[in-house]
Amino acid sequence: MTEIKVLKFGGTSVGNVGRIRHVAGVVADACAHGKVIVVVSAMGGTTDYLTRLARQCSKTPRKRELDLLLSTGEQVSIALTAMTLSDLGIEAKSLTGQQVGIFTESKHTNARIVEIKEDVLRKHLADNDALIVAGFQGVNAAGDVTTLGRGGSDTTAVALAAQIKAIECDIYTDVDGIYTADPRIVPDAALLDRVSYNEVLEMARLGAKVIHSRAVELARVYSVNLRIRNTFKPDHQGTLITGGDMEIFRSISAVAVDKNQAAIAIMNVPDQPGIAGKVARALADESIGLDMIMQSFHPTSGHNSITFTVHEEALDDTIRVMNSLKTELGASDVQTDSDCAKVSLIGAGLMEQPDIPARLFDALGQAGINIKLISSSEVKISCIVNREDAVAAAQAIHKAFELEKLDQPR
Repeated sequence: MTEIKVLKFGGTSVGNVGRIRHVAGVVADACAHGKVIVVVSAMGGTTDYLTRLARQCSKTPRKRELDLLLSTGEQVSIALTAMTLSDLGIEAKSLTGQQVGIFTESKHTNARIVEIKEDVLRKHLADNDALIVAGFQGVNAAGDVTTLGRGGSDTTAVALAAQIKAIECDIYTDVDGIYTADPRIVPDAALLDRVSYNEVLEMARLGAKVIHSRAVELARVYSVNLRIRNTFKPDHQGTLITGGDMEIFRSISAVAVDKNQAAIAIMNVPDQPGIAGKVARALADESIGLDMIMQSFHPTSGHNSITFTVHEEALDDTIRVMNSLKTELGASDVQTDSDCAKVSLIGAGLMEQPDIPARLFDALGQAGINIKLISSSEVKISCIVNREDAVAAAQAIHKAFELEKLDQPR
């Protein structure tokens, strides 16, 4: 079989018939060089529309039925794209996740891929120039349709590329590639022509929305070369995401902003073993992810306070869980702060470079921005600030480290 390439197009790329025709032209050009697997999302806004319909019919729709409903958005996109390609003389076939053999765990609305039937995939490829595959979906062992959650179409594309050993997986979106910051926030952000999996994982986890961290993690495990490209600038090479950290080492890579944060403080809990474990377990049982977490230190009082952040959408559930746990923990109160944004500096070996946190905190101080929480690791320093200060904080940090002058990888 000839070389195979995987192309993924997001919802903005297939948002209307005109854009689908443009995408079909990009795919047709790729077919001139070999077989192509095309993964598409639902047309822009479709998933949100279907979710609203579900909520109108039921306040708490069953997740099985919700998955079945949401999966139809991608089916519209793949059928329209295949029709358009056929008119261009390309032998194209549209396939749902189930038809292409994407099997997942049984969990609905956020399932993970267990297996892709390579023989099914190759059989369809043998008979067609292009396969148009629905992203974001699969099927479980019971035959029920499942969806993959946030970033699901990116994950579908990378999983298919890994299974078929594609030469590259191109993620088409509405930006030119990966920048040192969101150019809508920092106008002089620099476009990177190459980044490592580790750098992009941190960017994605800390708020950058070009590609989901789950897809990057999968690409790293299976050594899939990713390229972020602009659908509407098909000749632009975008940003290559690959391994080789030693070749593309940077002390500072980017600034990321996540405005969807909320902070919760459990006040005056006894200073004894097991308290943090109870908090984490209670949240895990509700599938609520912890982000930044810190425990105050009061050696003479015998009590501490635990503060952590969660995604803003999980705030109500987190408050409910913590209030139900308050008596067991012996806490005096549960306090919340919904006015939070996380601004993060991403780099490598930051803990070994004490000048970097000093410059970061100086930049925010000189900009008059108050820091509510700080969390750090070898590859990032994150600060929680008021939401209205997030843009100014990102701009101040970007300027302090002169990221607009960031050298291209050697």
